[in-house]
Amino acid sequence: MSKIQGKAWEIIRAHEKYRGKTLNLIPSENILSLKVLKALSTDLAGRYALRPEFYAGTRYIHELWSYAEEITRKLFKVEHVLLEPLSGHVAAILVSHTFGKNRRIATLPSEYGGYPGYEKIKIPDLVGAELVELPVSKEYYTPLIEEGIRVIEEHKPELVVLGGSMILFPHPVGEFSKIVHGYGGILAYDASHVLGLIAGGVFQDPISEGADIVYASTHKTFPGPQGAVVLTNDPELYKKLSENIYHKIVDNIHLNRLAAYAVAVEEMLKYGQSYAKKVVENAKHLASSLDSLGIRLKARDKGYTESHQIILDIPDDEARIKVRDRLEECGIIADAGVRFGTNEVTRRGMGKREMEKIAKLIHRALEGEDPRKVKREVQILIKKFSTVKFC
Repeated sequence: MSKIQGKAWEIIRAHEKYRGKTLNLIPSENILSLKVLKALSTDLAGRYALRPEFYAGTRYIHELWSYAEEITRKLFKVEHVLLEPLSGHVAAILVSHTFGKNRRIATLPSEYGGYPGYEKIKIPDLVGAELVELPVSKEYYTPLIEEGIRVIEEHKPELVVLGGSMILFPHPVGEFSKIVHGYGGILAYDASHVLGLIAGGVFQDPISEGADIVYASTHKTFPGPQGAVVLTNDPELYKKLSENIYHKIVDNIHLNRLAAYAVAVEEMLKYGQSYAKKVVENAKHLASSLDSLGIRLKARDKGYTESHQIILDIPDDEARIKVRDRLEECGIIADAGVRFGTNEVTRRGMGKREMEKIAKLIHRALEGEDPRKVKREVQILIKKFSTVKFC
């Protein structure tokens, strides 16, 4: 079969060729299995379905939808599941609109780990909520327990959100939930980054620790398509969330995404524990390897991380951007927070030996070695790990 023609496909192929020769350390991305990718390109991509149903021809769509919910409940050991939100951000809007509208929302400041969508002018402004910022450790990106309890007791926010975008260690769900539940508030946990680790049983289990709701995107440590999931054991909270979905937060829920997500859940049920364990092991080893080369990281005294992320200790925004751009010159993809994630390289089958090689490549790039030479070695490494594992 000849190649599909057209300018759009030329750009798509150029992107895939380029990214196929780079080493991706962005912690909010992952590589999809061929089965997940195939599910995205099925007939479902152009279809509609609703609850209650408006359309005909949806028999198998509803079977798939119910199956996806069933295996999600099994994977996360919860009673109620919502798969309709199209992204973690949309899930955050749903939770905030349902429980924080015209009220108070407390969460971590974005500069120390909180999700940027909860900055004052963003989701809080959208739902008319007053933002309460929780005190945070600037070294570990975790809420300070005693100080945080005092803030919660003083302001009594109706919705408290833990978790976030820069997350190295578990958050104090149990300690905070006791206080929040004492005055009738809701504690939610943004597991967007660590959903795959929670599924694999290697991080924390927020709901068993006291969280009322967990919401997350499904494409970071969780190796699914871009989308979201909301989990809870509380039937009343589930009912309230459900009432705010259709024609408020979403209409078409992108059924090909739902299909691809179901395939990814099947993969995680079979391989999730071994995958998640390896992700954290690789993150720790990459961190210690970088440290041994003189590259400073956050949380050194606590073993750097318990998640997929490690964070370089670079306080200046402009300097972080320069590091990101310098690494890309050398074929290494990172973000402007200079967070490194080991989720994608782990899915490619890399282990401790490769983490040591990656650390040396990063060090050489930052020390000013010729980018062409570093890039060639990056491409040699990537070529050896072109098959997706844990699927």
